[in-house]
Amino acid sequence: MGLPETPLAKSAQTVANMQTEHPISEPIHSSLAVCICTFMRPDGLRRLLNGLELQIFSVTPQPGVQIIVVDNSPDGSARAACESHQSRWSLRYLHEPRPGISYARNTALAAVLPGTDFIAMIDDDEVPAPDWLDQLLHAQARSDADVVVGLAKPIFPPQTPEWVATSGLFVKPENWQSLEELDPDPPAATCNVLVRAELLGPTGVTFDPALALSGGEDKLLFQSLKLSGYRFAWAAAARVDEWVPAERANLAYMWRESYRRGSVKYFVKRRLKARSVLSAVRIAVRLVIRSMGLIVWHALRMLFSLGQKSGAWVPYALNVADNLGTIAGVLHIPNRHYRPKDAVC
Repeated sequence: MGLPETPLAKSAQTVANMQTEHPISEPIHSSLAVCICTFMRPDGLRRLLNGLELQIFSVTPQPGVQIIVVDNSPDGSARAACESHQSRWSLRYLHEPRPGISYARNTALAAVLPGTDFIAMIDDDEVPAPDWLDQLLHAQARSDADVVVGLAKPIFPPQTPEWVATSGLFVKPENWQSLEELDPDPPAATCNVLVRAELLGPTGVTFDPALALSGGEDKLLFQSLKLSGYRFAWAAAARVDEWVPAERANLAYMWRESYRRGSVKYFVKRRLKARSVLSAVRIAVRLVIRSMGLIVWHALRMLFSLGQKSGAWVPYALNVADNLGTIAGVLHIPNRHYRPKDAVC
């Protein structure tokens, strides 16, 4: 099923015109690595790489750009897409055969050239706006933030039910409408973010392999940076589109994803806040009690909403899944969201 054309998927001619209108005369002032993890999405990867070719810099000096693609498929299936791509930037392809998103992300960080100023991260099912990098750098220059976060908005296939699009599950971050420009406390994820390079990789922090198959590795990393006092900023104009396939635009996937998000909460909270076995137990007890109450509350609201407009009950069902996942995480019931047979980086 074809996906619709979007405002962010602009033609090369349009971008060329924009560059003519906003000529860049300033010297290159920084270096930037764009890190991409991919798994069995050749079309999505090509779409993303083409989107990176269209980047313009009208409000910040053009940086030196290195693109790093890490392929987490067993057989290195993304190599052909990378080798056939004619890039204006330096492009490096790496194969990470160990299954798990944390391994792929850490391989990308290790490949960043010494002396690089910033690392940008984006997923292989996304397409950046032509000024994506420009806006991230602009927000960083205005805020002097260590981490700059942008918006990832979903693009759904035709005939997607309205309740899927309005559920809010696919928008990242979920609370983006409450954030003001350069807000110092945005939730951060690897789908759209710029980070000072010195904070990550061999000289900084890396993604926890314990979360390689469950996900949540980016939540842990960015929350640890925030608790360490590093500055964050929200860049409202730094946008990417996430192309949601039909196999994800349904209740079954949404339930699994909500459950997955809940399942990593205890691990993250314990890692960040527990200073002893006793404090870890306290965190676990609080999470279980709170989750049990929320399951009952949202289940009741779901029942009362069944007679309302189509899909009105869905957000409550997803909250039930999230809290069931939270309890499962406390009980150490494994969730292998990124298991090899269907992993998606």
